[in-house]
Amino acid sequence: MKFAKLILMVSFIVSLLAINALAQTDNKYYSEFAFKHKLNDKFDLFFNPEVRFRNDMGNAYYQQYRIGTIFHAHKYLDLTGAYRYVEQKDTKSDWSNSDMQYIEFIAAPKIKLSGFNLSDANKIEYRFLENARDRWVYRNLVTIAYPAKIFGFEFTPYVSNEIYYDFEIDKMNLNWATVGASKKINKYLTLGLYFRNEASRVGSTSKWITNYILGSNVTVDF
Repeated sequence: MKFAKLILMVSFIVSLLAINALAQTDNKYYSEFAFKHKLNDKFDLFFNPEVRFRNDMGNAYYQQYRIGTIFHAHKYLDLTGAYRYVEQKDTKSDWSNSDMQYIEFIAAPKIKLSGFNLSDANKIEYRFLENARDRWVYRNLVTIAYPAKIFGFEFTPYVSNEIYYDFEIDKMNLNWATVGASKKINKYLTLGLYFRNEASRVGSTSKWITNYILGSNVTVDF
């Protein structure tokens, strides 16, 4: 039965990535870290630094620092508030003097169904942009995960899809289709690896491009 569920997940992964298949433009690498501290049964604190590489993973172009708190409002609902600071390179590959600051509010219903962990994170961001108009962005992240054990090896494969809707242009401008897996090493450390198909709108036009992203996650609980 568990093997059949894994086959079902793999089939869904193939379909999800096929939907986003467009002309490829670049290969990227995202390096993500998460430091989490449980205050009590209701509240967690977190800090998430991240660095992104482009030009076939050879050029660091983006870094962000995210800090916030998660409120476990209910068995089936998490609420998150966060602040994010972002720096990235301009078109000349120089670190831009302008920075971006985001305020995030997230409501994430979640449920366990037939062994699958399902979540639907609804995110509202207000972006303070130094050299452009501030804007609201809505993000929706749907994730399906299934704790698995193969030949004694325990891990959690997952698939997810996240859309970005920019209210400044009144259009969806980004879609992330992701397949990955995480492995809990011990009670303090979890490692993860994922592959992502990124479909990105060019400005406010009807043209879309795609990038392939390899990503890693390191999560430390303390």
